[in-house]
Formats: sequence, structure tokens, C-alpha cells
Amino acid sequence: MLKRPTEMLTRRSESLLAKDTAANADRLTQALAGKSCLVIGGAGSIGSETTLLLAQFPLSRLTIIDQDENGLARLVRRLRGNALAPATAQIDSLPMDYGSTAFFAMLRASEPYDYVLNFAALKHVRSEKQPWSIFAMMDTNILKQSDLLSALSEAGQPFRYFSVSTDKAANPVSFMGATKRVMEHVMFTEAANVSSARFANVAYSQGSLLESFCDRLDSDTPLAAPLGIERFFFTLEEAGQMCLLTGILGETGKIYIPDLSPEEHLVSMETAAISFLKANGYEAIAYPLEKQAEAFSDFAELKAAGKWPLILTPSDTAGEKPYEEFAGEKETVSDSTFAALKALNYAPSNFASGVSALSAKLRELKLDTSALSKLSTDDMKAWVSEIEPDFEHRHIGSEKTLDDRI
Repeated sequence: MLKRPTEMLTRRSESLLAKDTAANADRLTQALAGKSCLVIGGAGSIGSETTLLLAQFPLSRLTIIDQDENGLARLVRRLRGNALAPATAQIDSLPMDYGSTAFFAMLRASEPYDYVLNFAALKHVRSEKQPWSIFAMMDTNILKQSDLLSALSEAGQPFRYFSVSTDKAANPVSFMGATKRVMEHVMFTEAANVSSARFANVAYSQGSLLESFCDRLDSDTPLAAPLGIERFFFTLEEAGQMCLLTGILGETGKIYIPDLSPEEHLVSMETAAISFLKANGYEAIAYPLEKQAEAFSDFAELKAAGKWPLILTPSDTAGEKPYEEFAGEKETVSDSTFAALKALNYAPSNFASGVSALSAKLRELKLDTSALSKLSTDDMKAWVSEIEPDFEHRHIGSEKTLDDRI
């Protein structure tokens, strides 16, 4: 059976959030008993882990939204196939886009939700390819959330809102990180009872580089990893627990981050690949990118000798940050009510009018495909820089993309 060594990546033998989750079990039950919860993007890796935890509490109603119909089917099978039956009275899974007409019709027809947890996002740096994929990222990460919050507020009932952010929103160098930072501005300025979380790369989550290690081992393909890139790692269990705790019990106006140290917890992607191969019984044999063809031609002989080619690529693609950080230069880190987490007080943008202006531009472009077809990356960079001025010089642009690499 293929092994996914997470302890080496996290440097932990148990969940970082295990004690906090156990200590707050009663508070979670009291907060959720008889309440309704809407989970958006619930079929993804982090959303599904959080949903599985939520279902163990006595909610009156749990509605799960995701465009990924197959992912929803897998999630419901996990919910119903669990030895511990869900404690939630009613569970519905609906395959739809949370910015669609069908979604807003459903929202209008439903009783108001007490909790809304949003995991929907375009979350890959590799999506920074063309102006239109970046526009789609802005639409999903910024505009659809703004429309959602407007619709929830129009219902006239108080609600608790949580949307997961990313470590890449701290001092962003990519459009993905920058749009998630703008997302934070939108949620904290357009709703009252709001919290968020930034955390590390989730090991072996859908679409991650570590998931590709598993796929390539199964398909007899050389592995690949970027040079000079260090990352913090979370397990899926930790990601779900962090979102549950901060989304339901977190203080409003706070962005929560893991209490991890760069010296102890940052791991290079090269080390992650070598450790993965070692755990699965292979010695990594490194090849530079220019010798990729040799890695393939040598593959059969290497595998027979208990070795596996590892292609090491330069980190020269768009938006690739060499290291991770959870707090921006102008943000202050403080202790939180959770032992394993720190908190940032939301720092409002000094250019709040830029957030409204950006939303207005995005709405106009959605209705004008002619104008949208002429959109440039520089246009969008200028728009974001009106809200986050440092993005103008921090952004790491490149003609090379991850899609051009193995």
C-alpha cells in the first residue's frame, strides 16, 4: 500500500489542534445544537474534512454546495459510510456554483442559515496564466463572495460567516495570494460576525504537488519538485479542525494562523519528495530539468534497483514565493483563545474605496465579453495595487508557468 508520510512533513506525531479540539468539544456542541449551517465548496479537501466534523454535531440542517458533483458523491458516501453516524438531523448536498442563479434562488427559498462556511476558491498559483484565468480567480475569490454576503444580509437574520484564506495572502507575490487578501477585505467590511484562517499547505490534498507524488508512483513516472521552495505543512485532519474551531468559536474580526516556527517547521519540497520516496522503499536519484529525458529513459533500470528519478526544477514560474509566512509586514500577531493558534486583528485597507471600485469593475466585465476579451494582466495588477499598494512591486511575474513543467 502506498505510504503518505505526514509526520516528517509536519514534525508532529499528533494533530496540532487535537488538544484544542478536545478542550472545546462542549462549546462546539452548545454553539451548534439545533442550528443550521451552509458549507460552500464542501467537496474539496479542506471543505470535506470540516464538513465531516460538523456532521458529528446536532445541527438541525447542514447544506453542502459544490460544483464538483463527483466530489459531493464521495463526501456523502464518507458521511454515510462512517462507523459514527452523523448527529445532524438533515443533510443536503447540492451540485451548483455558489455564484449561480440556481444558488441564489435556493438561498432565497431557504430558511436563513446560522453559520455559513465558505471554502470555494481558485487557490492555485498555477492559475496565473492568462488574463481570463486571473479574472476567473477574481470573480470566484472576490466578487462571488461579495454577492453572497449581500444576499445573506438581505435576509435580515444574524449569521456567523467564515471564509478560509491562505498564507499567501501575507505579503502576496501572486494573484492568488493577492485576491485572497482582497477577499479578506471584502468579508470583514461587508459582514459583522466574521472570522478567517490562514494555514499551511495541506499534505496530499487535491491538486497538491504531494498528491502528484502518489499519482506518479502509481503510474511509474519520475517525480518532480522545485528547488529553493520551503513550505509549512498541515494534515487534512488539522485543516478541518482549525476551520471548525475558528469558524464556529473564533473571535470575530480575527484571522487565525498556526503557531509554527520557520526554523522548526519549514520543509523544502525537495526534502518532501525524497522522504516520500524513502517511505515507499525507493532511493531518490536527482536529475536537473535539462536532463528530464534521461530521467525517463533511465526509469526502468532505476526502479529495478530500488531507485526513483526525481527531477528538480528551478523556481522561476509566475507567483512562486520561495518561503511561507502567515503574517504580513503591517500585521500584528497576538495570542488567541486556542493554544495552538495565534491571531491577527483584521487590518482594514487604507484604500477601502478601492474594494468597492474593484467589485464594480468585475461586475461590469462579467456583462461585457467584448471588454473582457481586451483585459490585460497589467490592468488587474493595477486594480489590486490600488487596494494593496505593495503588490505593485512584490508581484513575481514570469512568462514561464507550472503547466510547462512535469
